[in-house]
Amino acid sequence: MEANEIMDRIRSARDHALEQEREERSNIADADTADKQGAASVRLATRQAVREAFDDILGETSDPEQDG
Repeated sequence: MEANEIMDRIRSARDHALEQEREERSNIADADTADKQGAASVRLATRQAVREAFDDILGETSDPEQDG
């Protein structure tokens, strides 16, 4: 596997994590109980950490507030 292919796969995984992060933000906003909001918040923090790690590997910055 070539370096470019590896970077493309990492970028794809980062973009997927970013999309899931946006979904969790929506889940937090739509949560009707504190438990659901708390669970979505934990998942959001996990998605953020993964996305930020991929950004570090890629030497890029992604913006979760920007529309995909």
